[in-house]
Amino acid sequence: MTGEKSRRYFRYALGELLLVVAGILIALQIDGWNDDRLDRQKEREIVASMLNDISTDRELIKQSIDGNEILLDALGDLLMKVAEPADDRQFRRELFIRSVIHTYWYMRVDFPDLTISQLSTGNNLFLIRDKPVRDSILAYKRGLDAYRHVDKELMHYFHVQEQSQKLIFNLALAKRAYEHIEQNYLEILGPLDRFDSLISEGSYLIDDHPKLLARYYGDVLFYRTTLNNGTAYLREQLKLGDELTRLIREKYAIE
Repeated sequence: MTGEKSRRYFRYALGELLLVVAGILIALQIDGWNDDRLDRQKEREIVASMLNDISTDRELIKQSIDGNEILLDALGDLLMKVAEPADDRQFRRELFIRSVIHTYWYMRVDFPDLTISQLSTGNNLFLIRDKPVRDSILAYKRGLDAYRHVDKELMHYFHVQEQSQKLIFNLALAKRAYEHIEQNYLEILGPLDRFDSLISEGSYLIDDHPKLLARYYGDVLFYRTTLNNGTAYLREQLKLGDELTRLIREKYAIE
């Protein structure tokens, strides 16, 4: 009798244990489903945010490319003037104005890359299950890093030509022009004649020694070449953004 009770108790206890184990397994499976659902939701949020970032970047890039193309042409004209200087007051005034306006600044892009930064922390990138999309995101990030590198070089050559400029030109005569540009630096992309009344009369060149002019020519040339390189990187970034946008829309059906 006692043995029968023991067997019944054992079977009952075993059944209870199996129910507990089954309950735990079901709970774990439900948790896994919930975690996967949350991961998939997070994944869609990430790629949707990436699309927004690319759209913002695209507008910034296009504005920069358009502006820099104007500056590249203008810097080419400036180089031709420096290469063949004339001892003529009108020539010197035009050379002065071109130097003041077209080397004032350039159209650089400061990418916000908010989503890219989030993906760089933890394992967020691996929430993106689709490998082509993940690889395209990494390619886009490498493109941003490459542009930032060339932009540092560009900034260096910008300041180098700036120092050469100060040795040649009497920049005090451009005080009103500089004040005007500071109100809206996009004015440097417009026609030169709008600055004519803002440039004071005087001796435009402090020193026109051939060695100084040759140095200035070289510095502006390096600056222009690096600006051209930076603009080429931006064009490539547009292509990377277009490809990533295509993949996201294709894989996730997000517009």
